[in-house]
Amino acid sequence: MRRMILISLLVPLVVLCTGCPPVPTDGGDGTGDVPNLDVGGNASVRDATALPLDASNEIQFSGSIAGSRDIDVFALGQLSAGDRVFIDVQQTSGNLDPVAAIFDSREYLIAFNDDREPDASNLNPQLDVVIRGDTGEYFVGIIAYPGSTTTGAYQVVVRITPDFGVPLPTQQVVYLDWQGGNNIVIPNVGAYNLPAFSATDIGLSASQTESLKDRVQAIVQARYGGLNLVVLNSDDDLRPAVAHSSVYFGGSNARAFAISEKIDTFNEDAADDTIIFTGSYIGAFSGTPTFEQMAQALGNTIAHEVGHLLGLVHTADCNDLMDSTCSNNRLLSPQEFSTAVLDTSVFPFGFQDSAEILEWLLGLVF
Repeated sequence: MRRMILISLLVPLVVLCTGCPPVPTDGGDGTGDVPNLDVGGNASVRDATALPLDASNEIQFSGSIAGSRDIDVFALGQLSAGDRVFIDVQQTSGNLDPVAAIFDSREYLIAFNDDREPDASNLNPQLDVVIRGDTGEYFVGIIAYPGSTTTGAYQVVVRITPDFGVPLPTQQVVYLDWQGGNNIVIPNVGAYNLPAFSATDIGLSASQTESLKDRVQAIVQARYGGLNLVVLNSDDDLRPAVAHSSVYFGGSNARAFAISEKIDTFNEDAADDTIIFTGSYIGAFSGTPTFEQMAQALGNTIAHEVGHLLGLVHTADCNDLMDSTCSNNRLLSPQEFSTAVLDTSVFPFGFQDSAEILEWLLGLVF
């Protein structure tokens, strides 16, 4: 199924453990001798079930999700920057569509996965990440896909590789493709025939097209200010020979201003794309937006979608660029990457420090 988390704006367009006790085996979930560690009452990092990792820092266990309010949280133990964490969650019964997320002791989201295949051909989540943050306790949470009624059992493999090494930050190039073209394919989204962008596409005068494109690029670059992210455009720059993310413009969508190819955890793919549905901006705001307000709306949306391509998820804070809860009019003024509560469409608890994650991935430019 299509993952709604990929849609930019969900508002209507109108507006390790020693001395642990023995654990039970096979709780009737069909997982055989795999221990069932879902003992209940483990719905938060404070009440997390400790995982008794073996001498190889591995464990395989089972659990189940009984409904939309069932949250299973397991303690991974103390981890440090450079430790690699592999988590594989597989549904074993029922119609469960599981989601997995890694948190630190602050309840800050470290990594998130809904479907291991962005095209939704495999709904079982998998995470394989290297810790970048401070030494401390880390946790994995498992839920059913928010908003669904799926239930059932699951089986998890956890493997920790200490001192794997921290990857160096890597520059990301973003290419604003104002020229359009025929049969532009954005994986997991669609194929489009797009004319060259004009300011008339969003309700402004054609004479404002060049100044609008310049202003939007400046806004996007400012949203990533201080970070090693470069914004280029099709008017002034050749398409980069290096891996880059493209932003296309055109078309319309009744439910969204934009859709990204995927939520790319820790930016594993530097060449994923997004489309901004310019036609969706017409009549989407109360009143008639000014030139600057429309530039802000486009700039905020592009920065938001590029955030998804770097691995960021939705939050519920109107001032945060990854917000997905506020009215369309909020797009008309500046937003920024900040620490914000996760939107319930992502996980029932937790926060995302977007600025911290982006610094880990991209590094700073001085």
